[in-house]
Amino acid sequence: MHPCLSVDEILRLIFRCVEVRPTLCALARTCRTFNEPATDLIWETLTAVEPILQHLPSARFVAKEGSVVRDCYYVVSENAEKHHQQTDSVQYLVLSDLLSENDWNTIRRLSSRVRRFYTSFVDVGPDYVHNDVPLWFGSLASPPGPGFLFPNLRDLSFQVSGYLELSSVWNHHTETFQAVIRFFHLLLGPHLSSLRFDIPAAFYAYLDIPSIPALCPNIRMLSIGGPTFNHHGCSIPDQTVSAFSKVVSELCHLDLVRSYMTSWELLTSLAQAKALRWLWMFLPRGIGRGPEHPSGNIFPQLRALDVVAESLVSCVDLFRWTSPNKVTEICICCQTCEDDGDPSQTLVSMSSLISSRCKHLEFLWILSISGAVREPLSAWPRPMLEPYQACHHLRVIALRTHCSLALADTDLEDMVKAWPHLEVFHLSHNVIMGPSRRPVHLSLRGVTALLHRCPKLKCFTLEFDATRVPERATRLSYGTPVRNTAVRRMGVFASPVSASSNVTAYLSTIMPSLALIIVEIGAGYAPEWVQICTHHPRKPSICASIPVIELNSLRAAGTEGRGRMYGEEWLGGW
Repeated sequence: MHPCLSVDEILRLIFRCVEVRPTLCALARTCRTFNEPATDLIWETLTAVEPILQHLPSARFVAKEGSVVRDCYYVVSENAEKHHQQTDSVQYLVLSDLLSENDWNTIRRLSSRVRRFYTSFVDVGPDYVHNDVPLWFGSLASPPGPGFLFPNLRDLSFQVSGYLELSSVWNHHTETFQAVIRFFHLLLGPHLSSLRFDIPAAFYAYLDIPSIPALCPNIRMLSIGGPTFNHHGCSIPDQTVSAFSKVVSELCHLDLVRSYMTSWELLTSLAQAKALRWLWMFLPRGIGRGPEHPSGNIFPQLRALDVVAESLVSCVDLFRWTSPNKVTEICICCQTCEDDGDPSQTLVSMSSLISSRCKHLEFLWILSISGAVREPLSAWPRPMLEPYQACHHLRVIALRTHCSLALADTDLEDMVKAWPHLEVFHLSHNVIMGPSRRPVHLSLRGVTALLHRCPKLKCFTLEFDATRVPERATRLSYGTPVRNTAVRRMGVFASPVSASSNVTAYLSTIMPSLALIIVEIGAGYAPEWVQICTHHPRKPSICASIPVIELNSLRAAGTEGRGRMYGEEWLGGW
């Protein structure tokens, strides 16, 4: 064996590239040198306690036959999940004896290797039987002393299904409920750096929230609430939100926050967090206008702001209240409602506030969802885009709304001069409308100006008229032909196009490296764009219009900071 494979640090770096657990198990059995680093990685991340408990002498798996149960109340082991999918039965772990001293030593030995623990208590569905609740859980939540359960935990995700909030067995007076709460508090420790709550609203009142800063002083990443937050119309009590506001102000290392509960008191505490760099928040429709502008240096280190809002007005109120002047990335997903008045004008107001308060903006992503189809608004999007001409560092502009994309050549030619670093430019809509209902004012001249002024542009989405080649449009700068070799993807929606040889030759000249054209299937001109792809020298592929989830992926792919700053593990799972 090569001498370098005897170095523990090198082995750990190599083994971390292994993606499947069976391979790590095989490595652990290879030799004594491989055993320790491979075993640590095997136990580094757990999604249940059953893999630990199944090593106890009294542990065995019992299959429940004869009924279709989609989920067990606790997360079963990987083998049990596979068996359930194949035989339509559920396996759950039982312990024939109470936990002995030797059992606890085994639990402590194995759980001390775990660094990330993602535990879920999920609903059992209509076939729930009270005997399915494991009798050992109460004992597990009552260890003989501190340090027996996951003493070296770094990341904790604690999830409880919203359906359990309505189940009588989860009444807060029951022993099971108390065991769950007790189990959660046992997992809090000084090594914890990331903590996620994804539990029903009623559970928060029974958590010892004020103790979190003392128990976990090194928390850098905090997620409050989750998809179950407003389940069945429930909401977190005001006193709980207030308690979290005080917790946030005491966590001096807080770097990333994701909050499904939002109040102006909590936002004020977050604004004073000196280390906060990334904030994701949910803004309810009835949050109201904010109090006075917070004093002092607010959001001093904030770089990325994500907002999911139930109304445009709440977003406008947020940016009126605060000035996050160091923010470089903004992502907004909001609905429109009757409170918003004219959604187009409200979007313009929000754009003016953002551009005036975020001078260092590099990444802008806005998705506005309307509950009703509205008529196209011809004034959009120039008034919405014009304010961002003050943001000369913009690299990504992605706007998707229900409004019409009625840009003219002069509009685009004037604005793109302000964005020399632009790499991604998407103007798209949520409503599919045929060409007869949606006038197109932009032509290939405007597109050529975009390619000329933004030499770093990699992909763009616009609706434009490509039925004819403009005169002298390829020579916009002192006779130099426009030739953008950076563009790889182009979204065209239902853009009218002629499959003539001169149009094909023109597109091939200004975008010689084009690899993909995205069209709106069913809205016309798709066959002509297919012919353009066929005759283009690079033979670009063609696909259907870009979905919301694809546009959302720009949050990681379209900018270099986010994936590296926080890690894909955090962003993907949290």
